[in-house]
Amino acid sequence: MTSGLTGTSSEKRFGKQKTGDRMKKFLIVGSGYIGKVIEDEIRKAGHAFTTFDNNLLGLQKPGKDEAGNETIMDDSLNENGPLSKFTNYDVMINTAAVVGDPACLVDTRFALQNNCVGTRNMVEKANRDGKRIIHLSTCSLYGAEKCTEENPLKEADHTFPIDFYGQTKFQQERFVTERAKLYTVFRLGTAYGQSPRMRYDLVIPTFTAKAVNEGKITVFGGDQWRPFIHIRDVARAVIWFSERGIGGIFNLASENLTIKQLAYLIKESLTETKVEINDMIQDPRNYIVSSDKVRRLNFEFKYDVKYGIKEMAEAKTIKEYDRAIYHNDKLATLKKMGIKI
Repeated sequence: MTSGLTGTSSEKRFGKQKTGDRMKKFLIVGSGYIGKVIEDEIRKAGHAFTTFDNNLLGLQKPGKDEAGNETIMDDSLNENGPLSKFTNYDVMINTAAVVGDPACLVDTRFALQNNCVGTRNMVEKANRDGKRIIHLSTCSLYGAEKCTEENPLKEADHTFPIDFYGQTKFQQERFVTERAKLYTVFRLGTAYGQSPRMRYDLVIPTFTAKAVNEGKITVFGGDQWRPFIHIRDVARAVIWFSERGIGGIFNLASENLTIKQLAYLIKESLTETKVEINDMIQDPRNYIVSSDKVRRLNFEFKYDVKYGIKEMAEAKTIKEYDRAIYHNDKLATLKKMGIKI
């Protein structure tokens, strides 16, 4: 599958518009860790949005903000609800998913429905409405591919996810790229950064929280590579590409680090931190990705891992990082048990 940006055929496929065109209204599907920050960045950019969320975790508050941006409770699986009938938007941003392998494995049937059927429904809706869908995918699609710093993974390289979550995201991406008339897909590196809907089940937030609260980070293996992206750079990319009508598939990661390098980077900022390496458990996932494709379009990343560490270390929520509310797998378990959050 190719996703070039030049030539008549690619412009027809991806709906290329004149650089500088600005979108007036975003439809955001899902308002979680990244979705909340997208909302904030849309406000800053002077755009408007309507968010639909299924309030699966009981954490959302429906209503309007001072600018008239609205949050409405509905589900991408509800084919006849308010979301299916909503048409007052220019671009759809699809963030809705059960995120992370541990959370998906709590209820695999629901994860398949929510991640795959929900995305199919949103693709069909965007097509009916004649709108672009911006879909947040993941670099987990690359699995354990062979890569080096000199030869990082590019968008046209083979994808073969090795965990269940990655497999659901692979199917999501297929629905988008094979069925959507207008699409932009971002394969995100591992996300980090402070959000109103914080997550402490991701590696950088987890390590930072451990360093702040326990003064120690335990690294399992550590030689495996990961790409990383600040959630505000994700939001900025969504808006930037929407304003310019740019389509295709894009890796989105500002830095590649080994998990061991990450741990010692945190130690540089939080100097009292002890780093322990445990070689008994190895993570087979390993990927270094290239974001040259987005850089060639002159999109610039604004945030780095050092900034994210400092930002999160100073956040109020870090002192209570082990609460279930900040962990997708714990929340999924409570939901399956029927326990109200």
